[in-house]
Amino acid sequence: MFFVLGIILIQFIFSNHIWAKNINQYKDTISNSAPAETSNHTFSFRIDTAIAPGGYLEIIPPSDFEVLSTSTFSANRNIRLSVNGINRAVSDTLSASSDLAEIVAGSPGLIRYTFNTTTGVSAGDQLVLKIGNHTDLANVFSEVYSSSTGTATTFADIRPIVNASATGTQKFNMKVYDGGVEVASAGFLISLVEKVGIGPVDTTELIPPFRFNPQPVGPLGGTTLSVEISLETDEFSVCRYSLSPNIDYGSMTNTFSFTGTILHSQVVTITLDSVNTFYVRCIDDEGNFNTDDFLITFVVEPVPTGTPNTDGSISGDGTGTGNEGTGSGGGTGGTSGASSGQEPATGGASGSGGSGGGGGGGSGATTGTTAGGGFESTDAPYRSGDGRVIITGFAPPLSQVTALVDGKISQTGTASSNGSFSITIDLIARGVYTFGVYALDKAGVKSSTFSTSFTVAGARSSALSNVNITPTILVAPDPVDPGKILTISGYTIPNATITLENEKDGNSATRKQFTAESNAQGSWSLTVDTTSFVTGTYKARAKAEQSVGVKTNFSNYTFYGVGQNAKKPSNADLNTDGKVNLVDFSILLYWWNSNGGNSNPPADISQDGKVNLTDFSIMLFNWTG
Repeated sequence: MFFVLGIILIQFIFSNHIWAKNINQYKDTISNSAPAETSNHTFSFRIDTAIAPGGYLEIIPPSDFEVLSTSTFSANRNIRLSVNGINRAVSDTLSASSDLAEIVAGSPGLIRYTFNTTTGVSAGDQLVLKIGNHTDLANVFSEVYSSSTGTATTFADIRPIVNASATGTQKFNMKVYDGGVEVASAGFLISLVEKVGIGPVDTTELIPPFRFNPQPVGPLGGTTLSVEISLETDEFSVCRYSLSPNIDYGSMTNTFSFTGTILHSQVVTITLDSVNTFYVRCIDDEGNFNTDDFLITFVVEPVPTGTPNTDGSISGDGTGTGNEGTGSGGGTGGTSGASSGQEPATGGASGSGGSGGGGGGGSGATTGTTAGGGFESTDAPYRSGDGRVIITGFAPPLSQVTALVDGKISQTGTASSNGSFSITIDLIARGVYTFGVYALDKAGVKSSTFSTSFTVAGARSSALSNVNITPTILVAPDPVDPGKILTISGYTIPNATITLENEKDGNSATRKQFTAESNAQGSWSLTVDTTSFVTGTYKARAKAEQSVGVKTNFSNYTFYGVGQNAKKPSNADLNTDGKVNLVDFSILLYWWNSNGGNSNPPADISQDGKVNLTDFSIMLFNWTG
């Protein structure tokens, strides 16, 4: 055994000695390793002996390689040597200041590089010799026009060394001479391999953004003064809109306030009792822009007609000292309003609220428990007033649907057996709000939250229609071992086709698409073979569409782990409107010093069990305004 190992060790030392003498840390990097292709070469090495001025080195390719003879391969441009990172001067004549580079064309040919008559190299210097069109002096193609001389064309330099026609390991020999004596040498190994293709991929992208999912699409109530219009694109884009058709993208003056991604939105003022149309064009990051209009169009109903309620009685009928609302004592009452206040069961000797019309009063010191007109004894999810918002759409059948106002739960309802639902948010003050809607399916899984912002007008009803809840997603098991079967299931609108996208987080090239069908109860399920999956975090999202009827957008991503627990990103966009701003901050304050309650996404952004400065810091980091 010792004898055999000794022979192997001697062979290794002997071979290494043959391949390198006074040369260390050497390698040859080629630009193309395919057989019979042209290639650039970069020889990097450290020389362990000094070379006097006038010394030279030679690069000798293997016998089945070829050094080309062409004007687009010049010794002065395409052969460059740097010593310790500094390029040496080179020309076609050896001098005291310039090195000499020479090309001997042929098969295999030869490259010779001679140091100038003044400066050689020192032992320990790091040398890099580039041969090819990747040097700093290489020509690139250009055309220059002159009115006097015409067009002058400069042709690009080529990759000058042709690879052998067979695959396998090849060796470029280098020899270094000082005073005509060989003082150093090395054998640079490279490997030629067959070309590897990745399929028919068009790397010259010339397609403008594809636009889809215009919102809103249904009729809006006549109380709406402004609304958020939006659309999606299949790639990152910047979108603009016009109020007139056939306007070039470059001439459009209105850019969506939230754009530059795949979702684009803008709050706009609308015209009542008419069809409102916005003409949209987008441009991608490679300069491809739409030349046709994409329409966001919807009808806004006329202003409701009717006679407002008369003012309430100015004087109260109790004994309290309050100004507005109900009470149980004598005194003056509310000023004016649309209805009488609610009378509490008992009053105090000196109640703080009298009875009367208008807005209702507050409770007395020992009086009843409720009141109206903005003097509630507990916080409400919104300021009270005389507005109304009616939200309609579709969700998983018999699911619990929850409506949010600025991230706080306002009302809940239950979807019908066909998935339709209607929720009324009543007695809401005029102003701008962000409304959110999500569903809780039969398995207790929450859907993504639909979110939009618009202005609520006083004494009117606003309609928020076509709110179609995205499919819920449940992944089991989570995490899943690579190679095991993964089940992805959930609930959505009934009798619909489910399109599911699944990919490794951060690697869109792994994206795969699956389809499934939901039954009459909205239940759907599919299995995924994870044999080809690698350890990491994966994510899935789904959308649903009936053959004739309702369809949804894609849900938010659901993250799960393969071979490890999933690393789920923090979400500071608490009302899921695509922006992190004061609305999200107000939601954070609502849950401050609590565990975040049932907010979705969690107000406890850091998931440490408490809404505190850590969550506030994360929100500031992601702030968009």
